[in-house]
Order: sequence, then structure tokens, then C-alpha cells
Amino acid sequence: MKKYISVFVLSTFGMSLLSAPICSINQELNKDTVSQLNQARAQTISTCLTCSKDSCELKEWPKDKQGDETVCKILYCTPSYVSKFFKKPDNVKSGKTRIDFTYSINKKGKIKDISVTSSKGVMNKRESYKYLQSFTAKTKFQPLMVNDNLTRIISLKGEHIAYTGKYEDVDKTMPVNQGIWRN
Repeated sequence: MKKYISVFVLSTFGMSLLSAPICSINQELNKDTVSQLNQARAQTISTCLTCSKDSCELKEWPKDKQGDETVCKILYCTPSYVSKFFKKPDNVKSGKTRIDFTYSINKKGKIKDISVTSSKGVMNKRESYKYLQSFTAKTKFQPLMVNDNLTRIISLKGEHIAYTGKYEDVDKTMPVNQGIWRN
């Protein structure tokens, strides 16, 4: 019995050392990186992903392998395009909200299957979901090719800080900058 308990404790402890990468959906790759992406992906598929039939998942990484995790996140879950324009949910108070969510990237490189796991701040889960739907509507990823087939990336975890309310120019109270050249 003690043997089973110690195996259970060790396996639970081992699982706690692994963590699924959290992807950022609001930072995009620069154009040079996008052009070299497919070559780098071909070399790292087995390192970064666990694939089956028509879908892949990012591997979980131990805390001492943060560098490897970062490379995998850049290659597989960083958008190639993020729109700067989106619609904020109606009747939401001004403030910020931390949104934790899961999603997948379809074969065309679009975000699908968004599910909000937690929402802490001025927006509730439903408002956070609407915010994410609008924010990610035009977001694009480079489609993933595995063995010459387009493949989905599933079970991704995301985290986003959403700012809501009216936009106000931070420098509106500052005098106009005349520059250093004056006649």
C-alpha cells in the first residue's frame, strides 16, 4: 500500500513540475520571422508538438526548460497578424480584466473554439468571451503543415489583459511639442 501511495505522490509532484505553455494572442511575429517560419517548424515539430491524425498539441515543459518552451510558443502559437481594430462589448465599465482561456488554431490559421476559463476584473465571462471573439476575428497564424497536410493546433492556453472604457489621449494635457528647432 505504501508503494502505491509513494508512486501516486511522486507522479502528482512530477505533473506539477510540467506546465502547458501560455500563448499570447496580442503580439505578432515580425515579417522576417514569418518568412523563415516554415523551415524552423519542420525542424522542431517532434520537439514542440504531439501530433495525431489531423491535429497537434503543444508539449508541456518542465520549469527548467523555459527556453525551449519559449521557442515553441514563438513558432506555433504566435500570430503572424493581429488587427489593431476591434469592437469592445457594450455597457462594460472602464477598467481592466485578466482573461484566461483555451482555444485552437484551425487548418487555415484562424482562432476557433474559444472557451473562457476565468475572467477577473470589470468584465464577466460572457463579456470576456465577446471581447475575445471580436479581438481575434482577424487574427491570423501561419497554417501548420505536417507531412504535407494542413493540421490544426488544439488545446492551446491563452492569457490576455483587456482594457475597456473610453480611449483618452495620455498627452492631452501636455503642450504641443514645438521641437528643438525654432526661428
